Order: sequence, then C-alpha cells, then structure tokens
Amino acid sequence: MLARPSAHYVCASCLVRLRQTRKLSSAQRNLPTLPPPSGAARLDNRRLISLHGPDASKFLQGIITNNVRSDSRAGFYAAFLTAQGKVINDVFVYPTNGSKSGREGLEADDPGFLVEVDANEAESLFKHVKRHKLRAKLEIRLLDAEEMGVWAVWREQEKWTPHEATFGELSTAESNNLSGSPGILSLIDSRAPGMGRRILLPPTSSHASPVVAVPGYQGLETCPMSAYILRRYLRGVPEGQTEIPRDSAFPLNSNIDVMGGIDFRKGCYIGQELTIRTHHTGVVRKRILPVALYESGKLAPERLEYDSETNVTLPVEDSDIVKEGKRGRAAGKWIAGIGNIGLAMCRLEMMTDLVVTAEGSSFDAADRFIIKNQSTAGDNGEDIGIKAFVPDWLKGKIKAPKVQKRVE
Repeated sequence: MLARPSAHYVCASCLVRLRQTRKLSSAQRNLPTLPPPSGAARLDNRRLISLHGPDASKFLQGIITNNVRSDSRAGFYAAFLTAQGKVINDVFVYPTNGSKSGREGLEADDPGFLVEVDANEAESLFKHVKRHKLRAKLEIRLLDAEEMGVWAVWREQEKWTPHEATFGELSTAESNNLSGSPGILSLIDSRAPGMGRRILLPPTSSHASPVVAVPGYQGLETCPMSAYILRRYLRGVPEGQTEIPRDSAFPLNSNIDVMGGIDFRKGCYIGQELTIRTHHTGVVRKRILPVALYESGKLAPERLEYDSETNVTLPVEDSDIVKEGKRGRAAGKWIAGIGNIGLAMCRLEMMTDLVVTAEGSSFDAADRFIIKNQSTAGDNGEDIGIKAFVPDWLKGKIKAPKVQKRVE
C-alpha cells in the first residue's frame, strides 16, 4: 500500500512558483527611494532623558564611555556599558543651560544634559541611571515623547552617489545652541563622514521640520525616517539596540570606538577595564560593516549602491553568513537592512582584505558568501548572496597588527 503524501508536501514545480510569488516588486514592498542630497528626517524612534544638577557632569562622567567636559558646550556620542564591558545603550549627549526644576538645591545655571537613546530602551536606561544616582545632587527625568522632537539633517553636494559623498557642514560652530534659535539644541553627528547634524526642537516646534523652525535651514527636503536609516547603512553606522544588542554586544565590535564614542584617556567608568584592555592589547576580529545583498547565482556587486527595485528578500535576523560551497565556522551574522543594503557583523579577515592579526588574512577575492535563507514560516528559501564593504573612513581607523622584529 502506498503511503499517503504528507499534508505539508509541496511538489517541486509548485515550490518554484511559490518562491517566485514571494519576489514582490519594489512598489509592492514599499521600498524607499534613494535619500536626497539634502534632507531632514524626524527620528520617532528616539527618546530623551534629562539630567540636571550640581553633580550632573561628575555623575555622567563615571557611567559613560566618552569624556564629559564641564567647560564645553559641544554635544557628543557615547555609550553606557555593563560592568563586564558590554553595551547597554549607545547615546548622544547634549549639554544644556539648565532650567529651574523647582527642586531644592538645584539652580538654573547648574550643569544639565539631555541623553538621546533608542525609544524602546528609554525606560530601561532611565532605571539604570537612577540606580547609580545614590546621593548625587541632580534630578533625572524621562521626557515624554512629545516634549522634544529629535531630527537628523544633512546636506551634500548636488551630484551625489552613495560611495562618493562629500558633506558640507551646516555649521562649524562648537556651540550646541543654533544662532538665532533659542531653545533649539544641536550637535554634529561625527560617527562617520556625511552623517550631518542632529537637532532637538522644543515643544512649540517639535512637529515642524527644521527647515521651518530653524533659520538658515531652508531648502532641506523633509524625508521619512527610512531615508536617514538608509544613509546610516550606506556608511556602516549601527544605531539602537536592534543593531547593537543590549548586554551582548561589545563596543569595539560595534564600532563605537572608531565612531568617536570612547575616550581611552579618561578616568574610571563602568565597563572600562575590559574595554581599555581590548583596545591596547587585544584583537578585534569582528566588526559591523555595510553589506550588499544580491541574488545567488548572479555576480557580486562591485560597489555598495542601493537598488530600490531589488527582488532580494531580506534574511531573518541573526542569520549566519557562510562561504559558498565550504564548511566551517560562520563568517558573520546578518543584522538588519532595507532592500539590498544592510549591516552585518563580519569576521574581518574572512570577508575583507583587512589584516588585524599576526596570522594574516584568509580572504580570497574569489570567495563568495551567502546566507542560507529561511523564511519566518520556517521553510527553506533560496540562498542570498552577500558582500561586505569597508568604508574608507573605517579602513583608516582600524589598527594593523604589531609585527615584532626578530632579534638575531
């Protein structure tokens, strides 16, 4: 007696048609277009925590990776770490002039800071900061989402391509307060060239675009947040705890060091010991890099360029990257992406020509890397080709291994 086919059985021809129907057009998938040369995007995925009081500078200095200068009005990028040196949150810090809080012992001219963090992590970071407050004289408050609007703005040359972007700063002034714009704070996003500037708009104008609320910013196109995310991916800049997982990612693997988020000369802070030791004596074998996806069987792209008409389906988060046709350990892990562009944690000496150890690189330009794709339903899909790229700004900051001279 012949066995009855399984209720889940799908014949080969039907499986091919099923896979083809999953390859939706870019219009059906609502893929964004290439970001404009100049633009402004409201970042609804960010929240703010306020620290204000006589001890605010000293307190913050002991719990974040970057140096807090009480005499500087310039904002900066930093991170909060666990005692084991793993990332809790990546943040931007905006010094403020302070304001009367009504709390005894706090004055308007006391140091103040606004800490910008991933909105989904704001409550957790607020509790983490309060846990370390002890008797420090400062007030800590989690701002409501509507109290201040967080915006990213950028301006580039009119003739712009993703791999050849030149950025013209909106202002080279160190001051966070924009000239002629009281109550508006900003900082230069120096994580990578071309990232532009971040602006905090007060309640009266938090929903208005900076091109309306800020003098001198006229002419910038108001864009969806996806335009800002695409610009990050094209430059290899991770952000937030979806891309830098809380309590598991190390700051150097996540490029927080080369993005200017760590001051290796400052005094003690939580998580410093392992971070400083790795920087001076260790080897960073894996880093987050921008990657391009392509259909398996086709030629790998020569340059990192966004294709809004791609048919590539995004892999499942944390999918392993492997060498095509070879067995062995994974070469990296997929993190996130839009269309054919994304970020991945890559083993540098396997997926790129960078040399970071004395043993040297095993990279071969002929090697092809793929992701064994699996849909969210659990069935196996077509393999996806993936190629890593090392941006010029990152290549110049990665340390080469020290070669010991042989003594005769």
